[in-house]
Amino acid sequence: MQHVFRAGLLTLLLATSPGLAQSANEPSAAGKQPDLGAGQRGPGDKSKGEDEGPDTEDMFGFTVGTDVIEPGRLEVSGEAVSRLGKRLGRYQADAFRSTVTFAPIEGLSIEPGVIGHHFSIRNVSGLDNRSFTGFGGVSAEIKWRILKRGDPSPFGLTLLAQPRMGLLDESSGERGRSQGLETRLLLDTALIPNTVYAGLNVIYEMDKFRPRGVNLFSSKGEELDVPLTPCVARPSRVKAAPGEGDDVSRGVEGANANETEEPCTALARRKSAEHSSNFGVSGALAFQAFPNVFLGAEVEYLRAYEGLTLQHFRGEAVFVGPTLFAKLTDHLSITAALSTQVSGHAVGVPGQLDLDNFSRHRARLKVFYEF
Repeated sequence: MQHVFRAGLLTLLLATSPGLAQSANEPSAAGKQPDLGAGQRGPGDKSKGEDEGPDTEDMFGFTVGTDVIEPGRLEVSGEAVSRLGKRLGRYQADAFRSTVTFAPIEGLSIEPGVIGHHFSIRNVSGLDNRSFTGFGGVSAEIKWRILKRGDPSPFGLTLLAQPRMGLLDESSGERGRSQGLETRLLLDTALIPNTVYAGLNVIYEMDKFRPRGVNLFSSKGEELDVPLTPCVARPSRVKAAPGEGDDVSRGVEGANANETEEPCTALARRKSAEHSSNFGVSGALAFQAFPNVFLGAEVEYLRAYEGLTLQHFRGEAVFVGPTLFAKLTDHLSITAALSTQVSGHAVGVPGQLDLDNFSRHRARLKVFYEF
């Protein structure tokens, strides 16, 4: 009787569980992976589902992808960005950034970091000769993913904000206090899933820099290049001789008038802050040339302005160049990009390029490890 009851119970379970009945009827092959539905992760896919494809955050060079790190994971990275070439002389400005990235909640990542700078500037018009390496400041990158690429959305949408504070001007190397904020609207999509991807950024950046030191002014309000004797009351150097009378008084007044007219330093003020802003658009394509290796091309259009809110137009430039993204291991990846200014114009300066507000070439290399 017990055998009949157990057989009836097993038959009922198989009838109400089609998946269990199928697995009971079909022999399992050794090493065969279970069939997963769309969007589910297999044992070998630790970060992305099949509908999302590879991580696009650093796939497009200077253009940023919409993906963010998953909660519970951590990423450390080292990045170097170089700007090379001006109209005359030798110009090289390098920025090195070390960061740690984490995600407190789903779709939000925070990336604090420290910045170092290296400058090699010689005989460049408008810039002092400099050659040194020093601490630059601190930064934080915050990304908020609004739409996740995949099903049901065909594209991803993310907002990025990167505030920073530093002790050097990142273009000239001049010492002072700098504050900046870079914001981006990020979009990307898979034109051919797992093969071809496209990215688009809308960029707005503003910077404030106050040079170290003070400006000196004379008693007439004229700015001085070097400090002079302070403007203080001076005793008369003319002594009256007996019997001179009114002629002596006139001589004293004339001497005091001549001393008052001598140049002197009357006022010192902190150097005024410089305000600038940039607006631009960048786009990139990347395709999988080899397994876990993506090659691509990028185009970026930038406009430079005086003022924090794009008040006075100063120049524009178009950059074009190749990109590379390679996932070396499950945790280690590398991205590189080279960009050259192919067109541009600076206000009031003849020529086909803007080498006053932008450099001739740009290069980027980033290595990051996720665990």
